[in-house]
Amino acid sequence: MTGVRFARIFWIGAAGILVLAALVALTAVVGGDFSDNDGRILGTLAATLLAGSTLIAGIALVDRGERALGLAAVVVAAPAYAAVVYAIWDFVFDGGGDSWLWGWSGVLVLVAALIAVTAQLMARTTLGVRLAWSAGVLAAGASAISLAAIWQDDPGDTIGKTLAVAWIFTGLTYLLIPVLHRFATARAAPSDERVLASLDDVELVLTRSRDGLEIELVPGERLILRRRESGFRPVGSDPG
Repeated sequence: MTGVRFARIFWIGAAGILVLAALVALTAVVGGDFSDNDGRILGTLAATLLAGSTLIAGIALVDRGERALGLAAVVVAAPAYAAVVYAIWDFVFDGGGDSWLWGWSGVLVLVAALIAVTAQLMARTTLGVRLAWSAGVLAAGASAISLAAIWQDDPGDTIGKTLAVAWIFTGLTYLLIPVLHRFATARAAPSDERVLASLDDVELVLTRSRDGLEIELVPGERLILRRRESGFRPVGSDPG
């Protein structure tokens, strides 16, 4: 099963998750009571979508030949998802303690992995690949600093500013990848001439200038480039 087929399965699953989330929200609104369990269900669906995105992106990267990073994303997706779901439900549904720390830790790991793998999938040029690796490194660093902050009792103002700077640079680098790809692949203005066919040193050229020969074909006629010793070669089509 290729990464493309996995991606199709994921998008079907993602659509199902979104529909289910909408049904839960509608039921809560119509019933007039948005319970804690409704919130937990919605949170679990969001976590499933995030973890599924990371998993499928990792598989797609492995399928493209970049096994190390892709496998790393696949490996961390399941335990990080488990940590998030544990924090949402906390086994007894009303637990406390450090469960929220594990939940945010899982979210940060999934976000960092998703940024790293999708950046590589978007990269198409040499500069794009460099930016993708930079985005992955920055995402890993920002997540590590975030983990250190949430597991400390009093992280202080310095680490908060460092976090903001790290995530800003991560987002900037990540968003520059598709922007620069579009810029590099933007088409130039169409040329006034286009070669339709060539034979030895003879070319059949489509031109927009007034120097060319204007040929009007009636329905049933075709334009043919012919070499006597080897038959003929059609280069046009029936306009009718």
